[in-house]
Amino acid sequence: MASPLLGSVLSAIRGVFRRRDTDASPDSLSALVNGSPAFLFQINHNAQLGRHAVASAALAGRAPGTILLRETSAVWTPTDGGITSVCHHCAAELDSAGSRRTSCTGCDGQTHYCSAKCRDAHAPLHSPVCRLHANAPVLAARHHCPQSLVLALLALIARRCRSLSQPAVHSPAQARIPADPLTFEADPTAFAQMHGDPQTIDAAARRCLRTLADSLCDGLPEEQRPPFDLFLKWTAQINANSHGLQRAHKTQEDFGLGLFPLSSLFNHSCIPNCTYTNEGAQMVLRLLRTVDEGEELCVNYVELYAARDERRAELKAGKRFECRCPRCTHSPRNAAETRLLQSELFVSGVLCDQTPGCTGLLRECNVHTDRVGDRSAQWACTACNARCTYGSIADTHLTPLRNSLQSATTLYSEGLTIASAPRIRAAFEAVLKEALVRLPPSHAIVFHCHLPLINCCSTLGDYEAMATHARAVVALADATLPRHLPVANYLAALAKALELSANMRPPLPHALRRQHATEACAAWERALEIYEVCLGAKHPQTARTRAQLLKAQAAAKSL
Repeated sequence: MASPLLGSVLSAIRGVFRRRDTDASPDSLSALVNGSPAFLFQINHNAQLGRHAVASAALAGRAPGTILLRETSAVWTPTDGGITSVCHHCAAELDSAGSRRTSCTGCDGQTHYCSAKCRDAHAPLHSPVCRLHANAPVLAARHHCPQSLVLALLALIARRCRSLSQPAVHSPAQARIPADPLTFEADPTAFAQMHGDPQTIDAAARRCLRTLADSLCDGLPEEQRPPFDLFLKWTAQINANSHGLQRAHKTQEDFGLGLFPLSSLFNHSCIPNCTYTNEGAQMVLRLLRTVDEGEELCVNYVELYAARDERRAELKAGKRFECRCPRCTHSPRNAAETRLLQSELFVSGVLCDQTPGCTGLLRECNVHTDRVGDRSAQWACTACNARCTYGSIADTHLTPLRNSLQSATTLYSEGLTIASAPRIRAAFEAVLKEALVRLPPSHAIVFHCHLPLINCCSTLGDYEAMATHARAVVALADATLPRHLPVANYLAALAKALELSANMRPPLPHALRRQHATEACAAWERALEIYEVCLGAKHPQTARTRAQLLKAQAAAKSL
């Protein structure tokens, strides 16, 4: 029977940095950052936010895309999708043909490298746990946990073994700052100070973790066996801080997870001003929009185009805090946030059904004090001022629609093929039709109907409908956060739909083809701008988009 052991590990891999840290005491990592002029941010402490990053005077007014930090992971390990496809040392892509691959024979080929040089460089962190790597798949199955957790614990055991054999002789505060001031690599003490609360691991998960820890320790010399309390601490740190590492050529596909002590100090906001990506096993944080001196620097832990109640429920379940960010409390801090928050009512609100003929929207009232999931929380209409409870809104409108959307999504996840596409398309179109009766056309549920319909219509060759759904997705997402990375992906989908439509047979009228070509160029151009901000000018995805734009511009000129 499947165990509840650390199910949150897998969700943590999908882009969540950390839970809020309520310990406001000074630490060596904060002292290092605040004492160095190399950083464009500072680490502040308070009881409400714990440790958190704020903009320095040097960062105020900088352009979007400004790099804040390049952090080398304290620990990283491949996940299922990367175990055989990336180098376990440098994270380089391995040749599927095997010409750029060397494997460790001591662990039955469970560890792979792009070269003998990487294999030898990784040996101090692999040899202490080499034999245990051979059993990682078996241990994961036996103890009902993700293999990525087993591998992460093995990596931490190996680092501990190395530190036991080579004790540090320098001050804990002396984390390394390389010649490039934007590149950072923390020492073991900084990693030890990463937030991780063992109390968040429930009794059933602790029992499973204990048996896993016993199995791991059985394969180690007695002097290298970590105490169980350390396994608890490590696991809590992994749950709270692990971040998914994505492939450079397939930005929606993870190959591993990493732990980044300094990056983990950037708190969450549903209206973030920073964005992050990885370059191999290195985390890169960039500015998403201009900020003021002293402004908190935040990233997002959850999907941004989601209704307020869903965002907060996901954060409460996964990270155990009640989100009170400017977006969730309708409290913009500057003109930029005021503009962006104008869309929030239409993302989360529900069409008023309290007064016949009313054209207003029902929305949350007590946004500064309401509790996540409180069915008695008050909602009020923006037009007629009628009041009702969140429970009645959920029962009448939100829950039935979300259940229908989940059923359609389950069908979609079973596989989109030419044979299944008509049925899947019909399922999402039915939800969309019902949603538009109860919700504004920009509601998050409506958005998440349009999104899979892009792929459904593409599979069926209905490129005009594909473009229609892509336009809707771009318009809705763009209102929430114009430069956020997913918007570039939606713009790319729109451009592809327009190009496919323009090349259909029989051909569209010449004027319509020119219109599609012009719109496609504009979509590629905006996607390129966003990729340059979020990923950097040299990222493979940015380069591919630049090439697509040039191709689209040439095609438009030929019409």
